[in-house]
Amino acid sequence: MNTSLSSRSVDGATADGSRQASNAPPRAVRAGGGVQSELRRSTVLLAHPNDGQGDAVLREVRRLGCRVEMVWPPPVLPPLGFDFALVAIDADVLLAAPWLSGAPPVPVVAVVDGEKGLPADVLRLSNAQAVLVKPCQPPAVLTNLALARQIFSYERRLLNKVAKLEETLHASRQIEQAKHILMKQRNLRANEAYDYLRQQAMSKQKSIAVISAALVDAYGLIE
Repeated sequence: MNTSLSSRSVDGATADGSRQASNAPPRAVRAGGGVQSELRRSTVLLAHPNDGQGDAVLREVRRLGCRVEMVWPPPVLPPLGFDFALVAIDADVLLAAPWLSGAPPVPVVAVVDGEKGLPADVLRLSNAQAVLVKPCQPPAVLTNLALARQIFSYERRLLNKVAKLEETLHASRQIEQAKHILMKQRNLRANEAYDYLRQQAMSKQKSIAVISAALVDAYGLIE
């Protein structure tokens, strides 16, 4: 991404309480290809209280070479323009930022305090793809970023497949409805009704599903 973090926005504008980690560029990292190099160039939203633990997490993320913007409280609306969101999650945060329990636009890493124990109930309600336990070290940060991105991509592929299956099922239902309309209105057999739909689709250079949907919609209007 070429957009600088100073112009990057949360909820469409710079979030109240946000602060840049530093005006200086992130620490240079050793050149190299592959997943690790790409992750080290990521932009990260760190939603964490401005305390010692938050500063420690920020330093470890920046040590990887990531560009970081730290905010608190977390944004109410899903953050845009970032590659990852690291969020200190508890029950209050889930209520304040409902996108964490929905479909976040970026991979989410839940940040929890290991000394207090893992908040299992809260984590189940969130849609975080990975969990970073404080105190953390750079290898743990990098591992969780990689894991979160992998699971996030897998979830998106599944959602796309489900959407396509639902679209196919809906189209099949409308084709059957259109066939029944033709069988009733034109006294056709099932195969004749389907042939009619296919001929109409070919002549109009549309899919049978589109022709069927138009017929079902028109029939619903005149009933």
